[in-house]
Amino acid sequence: MKKSTIGVLLVLVFAALVITGCEGLRRTVEVPDLIKSNVENAKVILRGRGLLIQVVDKIESEDVDEGYICKQDPLYPSDIKRGSAVKVWVSKGSNKVVLPEVANSPLNDVLRKLADLELYTDVEFVYSDEVAKDLVVTLDPAVGDKVEKNSTVTVKVSMGEEPAKTAIVPNVIRLRKSSAEKKIEEAGLKAKFVYRVHTEYYEGTLYAQSPKAGSVVPIGSTVTAYIATVLD
Repeated sequence: MKKSTIGVLLVLVFAALVITGCEGLRRTVEVPDLIKSNVENAKVILRGRGLLIQVVDKIESEDVDEGYICKQDPLYPSDIKRGSAVKVWVSKGSNKVVLPEVANSPLNDVLRKLADLELYTDVEFVYSDEVAKDLVVTLDPAVGDKVEKNSTVTVKVSMGEEPAKTAIVPNVIRLRKSSAEKKIEEAGLKAKFVYRVHTEYYEGTLYAQSPKAGSVVPIGSTVTAYIATVLD
C-alpha cells in the first residue's frame, strides 16, 4: 500500500475520532444525573459510559417516590474515571403522611384510617353545634397537614350542642337597690329596676322580683326588681 494511501486513512481515522469526541480514548467521563431514575435504567445509562453502579441503601425521601434513586455520589456533572462505580441511594418514600378528611365520620372508622397510616391516636370529646353527637369533628394537627408516621394525632369527637349554662335567681326582696344589683350580677344575671306606686310599702322598698328567688334561668338573663314609690 502506498504511503500516501496510508496517510489518507490515518487522517480519516483521526477525523472520525475528533468528530465523535474521542469518547473511546477519554480516561474520564461525566457522571449522569440519576435522580428519579430506577436502578435498572441507571445501570443501562452508566454502562453506556463505562461506569458501574453501587446501590448503597434505601432511605426516606420527601421528594422522590419509593423505588427511585433519590441520592447519588458523585453528583452530576462530576468527571470520574471509566470503570468507577457511582453510588446511589433508593427512596423508600416519605416518612410523612397527609391527615385525611374525617368530619362527620364514626370514630371507629377514623381510628382505623389513622392506624393504616401508621399513626397513634388520642381521643378528645368536645361540644359542637354543627357535628352530631359521637361523630368526629376534626383532628389536631389539622386535616390536610403532613405529620410523621408513628406520631400521635388527637381525634376530636362531638358531644353535641353545648347545654346552656344556668344560674339560680337570688332572693333580693327587702334589700337596698345597690345590694340587690350586686347580688344579681354576682349570680351571672342582669338587674333591672322598675318603680311602681304602692301604698302597702314604704317608699324605696324592694317588694317583688321576677323571676322569683330559686328559679333556674340561663346565664345572662334579666331579673326585674320592683321598688315602691309614692305619688308626687
